[in-house]
Amino acid sequence: MKNKELRGILALIVVTALSFGVIAGSRALSQDMAGGIAQSGEAAAAEEYDVSGAEKIEEAVRLEDGAYRVTVREAGYVGDIVLRVTFEDDAETIRQVEVLEQNETETLGSRITEPEFLDQFAGAKAPVYLPGMSVEAEGSADASGEDSTAEAAEDTAADLAALEGAVLNDGTYEAAGEPADGYTDQVTITVAGGKITEVNWDSVGEDGSSKSVMSENGEYVMTEDGLTWAEQSAALADALIENQSLTFLNPNAEGKTDAVSGVSISVNGFISLAQQCLEQAAGIAEKPEASEMTLADGTYQAVASEASNGYTDQVTITVADGKITEVNWEAVAEDGSLKSVMSENGEYVMTEDGPTWAEQSKALAEALIENQSLSFLNPDAEGKTDAVSGVSISVNGFISLAQQCIDQAAGIESTADTETEAAEETTEAAGGDTAAQNGTQVDGVSGATRSSTAAVTAINEAYSFLQTVK
Repeated sequence: MKNKELRGILALIVVTALSFGVIAGSRALSQDMAGGIAQSGEAAAAEEYDVSGAEKIEEAVRLEDGAYRVTVREAGYVGDIVLRVTFEDDAETIRQVEVLEQNETETLGSRITEPEFLDQFAGAKAPVYLPGMSVEAEGSADASGEDSTAEAAEDTAADLAALEGAVLNDGTYEAAGEPADGYTDQVTITVAGGKITEVNWDSVGEDGSSKSVMSENGEYVMTEDGLTWAEQSAALADALIENQSLTFLNPNAEGKTDAVSGVSISVNGFISLAQQCLEQAAGIAEKPEASEMTLADGTYQAVASEASNGYTDQVTITVADGKITEVNWEAVAEDGSLKSVMSENGEYVMTEDGPTWAEQSKALAEALIENQSLSFLNPDAEGKTDAVSGVSISVNGFISLAQQCIDQAAGIESTADTETEAAEETTEAAGGDTAAQNGTQVDGVSGATRSSTAAVTAINEAYSFLQTVK
């Protein structure tokens, strides 16, 4: 009996010893695994820098392997974008860019989080810049650009002041902006009895979707508790009708205004287009119709500044004996293929039973030749027109480029020419062509210029900060 009890005690001791051994082994294994994970991850911070004096820098550290890691916040198109940028030990070569926070437009600005955009920065030398963007050696904005912005703001204020007290002719006036981040701003103003009675500001996507409708349906969200885009747009419209003037808005450098309660979006686009509408109503700087111009014989061409959905629009107009005799509207893909040819070959299909893209393009061309003017098209808010039978595509791109061609024929400097000259002057002020700038040129997300610019600016802010502490 005693032997059995002794064997039981010994067995219990053995089991207990084995249990402690297993626990100890597990702990050791866990420590080894944790150590392995730490070694395989990023280097730990060895030194932390004071960022209290840097407005946009949230954190800056020197890592144990000698690299630098900077977290920076920059205003994007919809909200703030937070990036974490890691530089090699030279504080110039970018190792990695990560997006920690963003609320940009889905499928557009939000694509700054995709590898296609972020991977291009690995190994690049800072500062970085987008095509046409000017930077100084330490990544900050070119001072001459700031002066130009200030001058432009002064010019705009002077133009708005010139509209004060102007006699407005009754009618409905429209103005559309250039596409930005996949949307085209459009403003319509109605004048009755010499007073502004109706104002509408909307932003239309490439697929014809309306930002005002999307914001009301919850498809376009800026903030969780603030006014929707549609509500802010309506508030601006009501304020303009009440004030009968645009000068009260008085936006700051970022295009924000505190003149209208609840409005937090940039109002620069609205002001610019509303100003164009009011100038039309006042008869200020209004362009004559093509039929009223003296057109010089020749062939004129205009090309869109950027591609849309992978195609770049081109319009060519021929003038003979002072009349428009030939018109061609084409859209060219990145590989050089023509939308007109593709649509005829069945490679580009819009509808199963409607006219092809080539047929609609040709119908527009013939209508312009017949009318010798673009005003007959009168597109709606989505860029559609019922003035030409069978044409269901948006005609805004065609109108913009055709107008540039007509302006060339009439010897009128077009807006596109002015923008090109301004870009050239900015480049010269920066010290040469963009290829000669210090740093690395990168590509933005197609259709998301403002989001791409914000990301690039944030990287340069991080780089510029490092130059002050390294």
